[in-house]
Amino acid sequence: MKIHFLGIGGSGASAAAAIATSQGFEVTGCDIHPHNEFTTGFDKSMLQSGHSPEHIKDIGLLVITPAITYLDPKNPELEEARKRGIQILSWQEFMGKYLMKGKIVIAVCGTHGKSTTTAMIGLMLEKAGLDPTVELGAIVPEWGANFRIGEGKYFVVEADEFNDNFLNYHPDITVVTNIEMDHPEYFKSFEQLKESYKKFFLQTKNYIVGNLMDENIAHLLKDVMKESSITCLDFSKNEFMFTLKIPGIYNILNARAVQQVGLLLNIEPSTINHTLSTFQGIGRRFEYLGEYRGAKVYSDFGHHPTEIKVTMQAAREKFPKNRIWLFYEPHMFSRTKALFNEFVKVFRTLPVDSIVILDIYPSREVDNGLVKSEQLAQAINKSHIKYNNPEELRETLGKEIKDGDILFFMGAGDIDTLARKLVS
Repeated sequence: MKIHFLGIGGSGASAAAAIATSQGFEVTGCDIHPHNEFTTGFDKSMLQSGHSPEHIKDIGLLVITPAITYLDPKNPELEEARKRGIQILSWQEFMGKYLMKGKIVIAVCGTHGKSTTTAMIGLMLEKAGLDPTVELGAIVPEWGANFRIGEGKYFVVEADEFNDNFLNYHPDITVVTNIEMDHPEYFKSFEQLKESYKKFFLQTKNYIVGNLMDENIAHLLKDVMKESSITCLDFSKNEFMFTLKIPGIYNILNARAVQQVGLLLNIEPSTINHTLSTFQGIGRRFEYLGEYRGAKVYSDFGHHPTEIKVTMQAAREKFPKNRIWLFYEPHMFSRTKALFNEFVKVFRTLPVDSIVILDIYPSREVDNGLVKSEQLAQAINKSHIKYNNPEELRETLGKEIKDGDILFFMGAGDIDTLARKLVS
């Protein structure tokens, strides 16, 4: 089948397209900016810039990223596919229907830690000789990509709750790291979000591995066990006799979840331990990029108050005496508005020396005046926290950064590009 990916530059769609190519599908794809870190492995003839009805000639299936239906519902390729009666699937639907067929699926869900935990599991299965296929939303240094193509029976997937995307999967094993309110642009309440998680859990065939110290997970899994024969395993108290290379208590919890999966699959404890103790991390997760004017520069994908809090605590533990800067780009107007009070509370107590809040990255939203970054900085009302527009940011970076400083650029938008430009 010939397939066209609309939005192939995205972290998930690009991985699905690469795996589809390996399974024999004829793939093309387009995006506004199709050439990025996620598409470097594709033949350039497969990638098209912009959007045009001409891109979908002679295809049997159009695979789209869900953001298209939010940002560009009248996209010319989407309209042309509808007119021609071409089947349209999200890349998550396509992956669940086609790419996972005949595989033993291990799905990792949760508000935080999905990508890291998915990478750990994939590397553990690889080291155990099980040759898994893996899809996740971040670059794994060992693979140089956000996917791994394997010939084995296991398929490891990062399962995202937004848009109920994870309901397209029916995993044999589900791992849940934690559950907090997120994606207010889709979920109207925390209860609605938890109900989606419960639906996903009930689609699991055999085992759910979760942190039962998390009250939200504990309550949901209690209900799941009443309504099904699924076995639920608690990873929260697992121990290992080594130190992780990546910082943060949250990563210890991620590693405990992976350890539990390894034991469940009868992988040798020495292989589990070696995988976890040598794990170097993944792209945009406490990722060291290099130096700028003698300051160490890090990039991190964190964009939820809890992620910011635990990452900056880990940064202070790693650099107890250095001056730490946080440059934060809020992600989406709806999230910033819905979690506004949580952001204020977290920023007031972060163990860092200076915080610069940048303009909100819109992602799949349009700025309708719901909230501004200036409002967030004003509400925090601390002397070491300020808002910078692009011109002010250039001045801050040009005059205030000193040798020995630690610079964290956080957010799920374009801020990573800024950090990399500074280093280069």
